Amino acid sequence: MTHAHSTDPETGGPTLARHRVRDAIQGLILAGGLRPGQRLIQQELARRFGVAQSVVRESLLELQFSGLVEAVDNLGMFVSGLGPQTLIEAYRIREVFEGLAARLCCRHASRADLQDLDDLTGRVHQLGREGDLAAMSAMDRQFHYRTILASRNRLMARLTEGYRVLGMFVSAERDIDQVRGEHLDIVRAIEADEPDPAEELARAHVRAARRSIERQVAEGTFAPRWVAQEEAE
Repeated sequence: MTHAHSTDPETGGPTLARHRVRDAIQGLILAGGLRPGQRLIQQELARRFGVAQSVVRESLLELQFSGLVEAVDNLGMFVSGLGPQTLIEAYRIREVFEGLAARLCCRHASRADLQDLDDLTGRVHQLGREGDLAAMSAMDRQFHYRTILASRNRLMARLTEGYRVLGMFVSAERDIDQVRGEHLDIVRAIEADEPDPAEELARAHVRAARRSIERQVAEGTFAPRWVAQEEAE
Protein backbone atom coordinates (compact mmCIF):
# COMPACT_ATOMS: atom_id res chain seq x y z
CA MET A 1 0.00 0.00 0.00
CA THR A 2 1.37 3.41 -0.97
CA HIS A 3 1.39 6.60 1.03
CA ALA A 4 -0.02 9.94 -0.04
CA HIS A 5 2.13 13.06 0.09
CA SER A 6 0.45 14.40 3.20
CA THR A 7 0.48 13.90 6.94
CA ASP A 8 -2.04 12.65 9.44
CA PRO A 9 -3.17 15.62 11.60
CA GLU A 10 -3.37 13.43 14.71
CA THR A 11 -0.05 11.61 14.48
CA GLY A 12 2.04 13.80 12.20
CA GLY A 13 2.91 10.67 10.20
CA PRO A 14 2.23 9.92 6.53
CA THR A 15 -1.40 9.56 5.48
CA LEU A 16 -2.24 6.14 4.08
CA ALA A 17 -3.63 5.81 0.57
CA ARG A 18 -6.99 4.74 1.94
CA HIS A 19 -7.19 7.98 3.94
CA ARG A 20 -6.39 9.99 0.83
CA VAL A 21 -9.13 8.21 -1.10
CA ARG A 22 -11.54 8.45 1.84
CA ASP A 23 -10.98 12.22 2.07
CA ALA A 24 -11.40 12.61 -1.69
CA ILE A 25 -14.71 10.72 -1.74
CA GLN A 26 -15.86 12.62 1.34
CA GLY A 27 -15.02 15.88 -0.43
CA LEU A 28 -17.06 14.85 -3.47
CA ILE A 29 -20.04 14.06 -1.26
CA LEU A 30 -19.77 17.34 0.63
CA ALA A 31 -19.45 19.30 -2.62
CA GLY A 32 -22.43 17.54 -4.19
CA GLY A 33 -20.34 15.71 -6.81
CA LEU A 34 -21.75 12.45 -5.46
CA ARG A 35 -25.47 12.59 -4.73
CA PRO A 36 -27.58 10.88 -2.04
CA GLY A 37 -28.66 7.49 -3.35
CA GLN A 38 -25.86 7.29 -5.92
CA ARG A 39 -24.15 3.90 -6.16
CA LEU A 40 -20.41 3.88 -5.49
CA ILE A 41 -18.75 1.47 -7.92
CA GLN A 42 -15.43 0.34 -6.54
CA GLN A 43 -13.84 -0.42 -9.92
CA GLU A 44 -14.59 3.10 -11.20
CA LEU A 45 -13.33 4.76 -8.03
CA ALA A 46 -10.15 2.65 -8.11
CA ARG A 47 -9.42 3.82 -11.67
CA ARG A 48 -10.28 7.41 -10.81
CA PHE A 49 -7.85 7.57 -7.88
CA GLY A 50 -5.21 5.21 -9.25
CA VAL A 51 -5.39 2.71 -6.41
CA ALA A 52 -6.33 -0.93 -5.92
CA GLN A 53 -9.98 -1.86 -5.32
CA SER A 54 -9.00 -3.06 -1.85
CA VAL A 55 -7.96 0.51 -0.97
CA VAL A 56 -11.32 1.85 -2.16
CA ARG A 57 -13.13 -0.85 -0.18
CA GLU A 58 -11.31 0.14 3.01
CA SER A 59 -12.03 3.82 2.37
CA LEU A 60 -15.74 3.16 1.88
CA LEU A 61 -15.85 1.15 5.10
CA GLU A 62 -14.45 4.15 6.97
CA LEU A 63 -17.02 6.43 5.34
CA GLN A 64 -19.74 3.95 6.26
CA PHE A 65 -18.73 4.36 9.90
CA SER A 66 -19.17 8.13 9.59
CA GLY A 67 -22.63 7.71 8.04
CA LEU A 68 -21.78 9.22 4.65
CA VAL A 69 -22.21 5.94 2.78
CA GLU A 70 -24.33 2.87 3.43
CA ALA A 71 -24.22 -0.76 2.33
CA VAL A 72 -27.31 -2.27 0.72
CA ASP A 73 -27.41 -6.08 0.74
CA ASN A 74 -26.45 -7.61 -2.62
CA LEU A 75 -26.36 -4.17 -4.27
CA GLY A 76 -23.21 -2.51 -2.94
CA MET A 77 -22.35 0.85 -1.41
CA PHE A 78 -24.42 4.01 -1.88
CA VAL A 79 -24.17 7.63 -0.79
CA SER A 80 -26.40 8.02 2.26
CA GLY A 81 -29.45 10.24 2.27
CA LEU A 82 -28.89 12.03 5.56
CA GLY A 83 -32.09 13.02 7.29
CA PRO A 84 -32.43 15.52 10.13
CA GLN A 85 -32.97 12.78 12.72
CA THR A 86 -29.55 11.28 11.99
CA LEU A 87 -27.91 14.67 12.43
CA ILE A 88 -29.80 15.37 15.65
CA GLU A 89 -28.69 11.97 16.99
CA ALA A 90 -25.10 12.94 16.15
CA TYR A 91 -25.49 16.10 18.26
CA ARG A 92 -26.71 14.01 21.20
CA ILE A 93 -23.52 11.98 20.97
CA ARG A 94 -21.47 15.16 20.65
CA GLU A 95 -22.98 16.48 23.87
CA VAL A 96 -21.70 13.49 25.85
CA PHE A 97 -18.29 13.23 24.21
CA GLU A 98 -17.46 16.92 24.27
CA GLY A 99 -18.60 17.25 27.84
CA LEU A 100 -16.23 14.45 28.77
CA ALA A 101 -13.47 16.05 26.69
CA ALA A 102 -13.84 19.35 28.56
CA ARG A 103 -13.67 17.48 31.88
CA LEU A 104 -10.48 15.66 30.82
CA CYS A 105 -8.99 18.92 29.53
CA CYS A 106 -8.96 20.21 33.10
CA ARG A 107 -6.37 17.56 33.87
CA HIS A 108 -4.47 17.33 30.61
CA ALA A 109 -4.69 20.60 28.64
CA SER A 110 -1.44 22.54 28.40
CA ARG A 111 -0.96 26.29 28.29
CA ALA A 112 -0.44 25.96 24.53
CA ASP A 113 -3.77 24.11 24.23
CA LEU A 114 -5.56 26.88 26.12
CA GLN A 115 -3.92 29.56 24.00
CA ASP A 116 -5.01 27.74 20.84
CA LEU A 117 -8.58 27.54 22.12
CA ASP A 118 -8.54 31.25 22.95
CA ASP A 119 -7.21 32.06 19.48
CA LEU A 120 -9.79 29.84 17.77
CA THR A 121 -12.57 31.50 19.77
CA GLY A 122 -11.48 34.88 18.49
CA ARG A 123 -11.17 33.68 14.91
CA VAL A 124 -14.63 32.09 14.94
CA HIS A 125 -16.13 35.34 16.17
CA GLN A 126 -14.22 37.52 13.70
CA LEU A 127 -15.24 35.38 10.72
CA GLY A 128 -18.84 35.58 11.89
CA ARG A 129 -18.64 39.38 12.07
CA GLU A 130 -17.20 39.41 8.55
CA GLY A 131 -20.09 37.29 7.30
CA ASP A 132 -17.88 34.42 6.12
CA LEU A 133 -20.18 31.72 7.47
CA ALA A 134 -18.50 28.79 5.72
CA ALA A 135 -15.09 29.69 7.16
CA MET A 136 -16.66 30.43 10.54
CA SER A 137 -18.30 26.99 10.64
CA ALA A 138 -15.03 25.31 9.70
CA MET A 139 -13.18 27.22 12.42
CA ASP A 140 -15.90 26.37 14.93
CA ARG A 141 -15.47 22.67 14.16
CA GLN A 142 -11.74 23.13 14.66
CA PHE A 143 -12.35 24.65 18.11
CA HIS A 144 -14.40 21.64 19.17
CA TYR A 145 -11.93 19.14 17.77
CA ARG A 146 -9.12 20.97 19.57
CA THR A 147 -10.82 20.29 22.89
CA ILE A 148 -11.02 16.61 21.94
CA LEU A 149 -7.30 16.53 21.17
CA ALA A 150 -6.43 18.45 24.34
CA SER A 151 -8.21 15.78 26.38
CA ARG A 152 -5.34 13.44 25.39
CA ASN A 153 -7.82 10.59 24.85
CA ARG A 154 -6.86 9.09 21.51
CA LEU A 155 -9.78 6.70 21.36
CA MET A 156 -12.21 9.58 21.76
CA ALA A 157 -10.50 11.40 18.90
CA ARG A 158 -11.11 8.39 16.65
CA LEU A 159 -14.70 7.87 17.80
CA THR A 160 -15.65 11.48 17.13
CA GLU A 161 -14.65 11.27 13.46
CA GLY A 162 -18.12 10.21 12.35
CA TYR A 163 -20.11 13.01 13.93
CA ARG A 164 -17.46 15.61 13.03
CA VAL A 165 -18.00 14.79 9.36
CA LEU A 166 -21.77 14.97 9.76
CA GLY A 167 -21.35 18.41 11.30
CA MET A 168 -20.20 19.68 7.90
CA PHE A 169 -23.79 19.38 6.68
CA VAL A 170 -25.45 21.65 9.18
CA SER A 171 -25.47 25.21 10.40
CA ALA A 172 -26.90 25.85 13.85
CA GLU A 173 -27.54 29.52 12.96
CA ARG A 174 -26.85 30.89 16.43
CA ASP A 175 -25.92 34.40 17.57
CA ILE A 176 -22.16 34.80 17.12
CA ASP A 177 -21.72 36.84 20.31
CA GLN A 178 -23.46 34.17 22.35
CA VAL A 179 -21.34 31.44 20.77
CA ARG A 180 -18.19 33.41 21.57
CA GLY A 181 -19.28 33.81 25.19
CA GLU A 182 -19.97 30.09 25.54
CA HIS A 183 -16.60 29.18 24.01
CA LEU A 184 -14.81 31.52 26.41
CA ASP A 185 -16.74 30.16 29.41
CA ILE A 186 -15.63 26.62 28.52
CA VAL A 187 -12.00 27.65 28.14
CA ARG A 188 -12.03 29.61 31.41
CA ALA A 189 -13.52 26.67 33.32
CA ILE A 190 -10.79 24.40 31.93
CA GLU A 191 -8.14 26.97 32.77
CA ALA A 192 -9.47 27.19 36.34
CA ASP A 193 -9.39 23.38 36.66
CA GLU A 194 -13.13 23.13 37.32
CA PRO A 195 -14.17 19.81 35.72
CA ASP A 196 -17.87 19.87 36.69
CA PRO A 197 -18.58 23.35 35.29
CA ALA A 198 -16.37 22.67 32.26
CA GLU A 199 -18.32 19.53 31.40
CA GLU A 200 -21.73 21.14 31.91
CA LEU A 201 -20.77 24.25 29.91
CA ALA A 202 -19.53 22.12 27.01
CA ARG A 203 -22.67 19.98 27.09
CA ALA A 204 -24.94 23.03 27.27
CA HIS A 205 -23.13 24.59 24.30
CA VAL A 206 -23.69 21.54 22.08
CA ARG A 207 -27.24 21.14 23.40
CA ALA A 208 -28.06 24.72 22.37
CA ALA A 209 -26.84 24.00 18.83
CA ARG A 210 -28.95 20.84 18.67
CA ARG A 211 -32.04 22.69 19.83
CA SER A 212 -31.44 25.34 17.17
CA ILE A 213 -31.44 22.61 14.52
CA GLU A 214 -34.55 21.05 16.03
CA ARG A 215 -36.29 24.43 15.75
CA GLN A 216 -35.30 24.67 12.10
CA VAL A 217 -36.76 21.20 11.51
CA ALA A 218 -40.00 22.12 13.30
CA GLU A 219 -40.29 25.32 11.24
CA GLY A 220 -39.57 23.49 7.99
CA THR A 221 -36.47 25.55 7.24
CA PHE A 222 -33.81 22.90 7.86
CA ALA A 223 -31.96 21.12 5.05
CA PRO A 224 -28.59 19.32 4.99
CA ARG A 225 -26.08 21.49 3.17
CA TRP A 226 -25.84 19.16 0.17
CA VAL A 227 -29.59 19.51 -0.40
CA ALA A 228 -29.25 23.28 -0.36
CA GLN A 229 -26.41 23.05 -2.89
CA GLU A 230 -28.43 20.76 -5.15
CA GLU A 231 -31.40 23.13 -5.18
CA ALA A 232 -29.17 26.10 -5.97
CA GLU A 233 -27.62 24.47 -9.04
